[in-house]
Amino acid sequence: MNFHKGDKVRFLNEKGEGTVTRILGSSQVMVEVEDGFEFPFPVSQLVPAQPIEGSPRLPKPEAAKPAATIQKEKPRNLNPRQPDGVYLLLVPQNQHIPSAGMLDLLLINHSDYEVYYTLSLKENSTYTCVQAGHLGVREQAEVDALTPQEVDNWATLKCDLLFFSEETYEHKAPVSETVRFRGVKLFKDSTYTDHLLIGRKACVFEIAPLEAVSVATGTVLTNDDLQRMLREKERNTTNQNISKPHHKNLVLEKEVDLHIEELLDNWNGMSNAQLLDVQLRRMQQELDEAIAAHLHKIIFIHGVGNGRLKQEVVRVLKTYRGIRFHDASYSKYGAGATEVVIL
Repeated sequence: MNFHKGDKVRFLNEKGEGTVTRILGSSQVMVEVEDGFEFPFPVSQLVPAQPIEGSPRLPKPEAAKPAATIQKEKPRNLNPRQPDGVYLLLVPQNQHIPSAGMLDLLLINHSDYEVYYTLSLKENSTYTCVQAGHLGVREQAEVDALTPQEVDNWATLKCDLLFFSEETYEHKAPVSETVRFRGVKLFKDSTYTDHLLIGRKACVFEIAPLEAVSVATGTVLTNDDLQRMLREKERNTTNQNISKPHHKNLVLEKEVDLHIEELLDNWNGMSNAQLLDVQLRRMQQELDEAIAAHLHKIIFIHGVGNGRLKQEVVRVLKTYRGIRFHDASYSKYGAGATEVVIL
């Protein structure tokens, strides 16, 4: 089911209702609940309610475009309701059984900027450029066609983007983002969902969202702002590491503190949803690195609070294979940590 900005929704798994404020993708939306806070919710956990009186409504979505209309020579057929940004997509050539057959890797510029881009594969500590070029406004480029098995060879892909326009435009800082593909995930049909960008089933990775506005203050906070604040925090941390692997009885372990004050020096103007996004990004980054380094376990300290962060941590962990998780030692962490064992 597709929701649009301004739709009023009810929750399947809890009491209450809210209003959709942003579309985060084909399977997740941002909902403002009755107490004024915003939280991300999976579409599968929402049902439509009566529209809010007087709220703006977008027109009904158009029918899905046939494959021939998504080629680069017809760029403006990309669906405008998807939030502006730059995206990587893995689009199954077999739409009926997505996990069977080849996957088209596409880079889509769904914005009003022109974009210069480079895509580079990481090998150990070095990078190899696999494609570079220019994307016009709302254009896309075909990168490669891969089998799910071949995607493992693209496990870490670095995307560098430079934004400009031939007309007067608002400056957008360059973006350098890393995408980590998990080949095992691509063998599941549920990984691929119908997506507004192309009107077909795809696995979508957001590289450069161009809108992130704090509801409380109206301050524009882009993905670059979040990354910059994270880097500043890392530079300013002198006497301790946020996450430090250590040997304990010859078993590699890692401890990661997800409290926002450990991740950012300044979070003024950020909404609860943006803070949660920072915490979950760090959690996934640390877990992916722990798996790649063949660590035995990793402990995420999330605190107790209202339980929202722990719920989201558990939700993300359920998407991983090759791990098991449970509450960490109560005597050491109380009820505020989750221990992940990497099998």
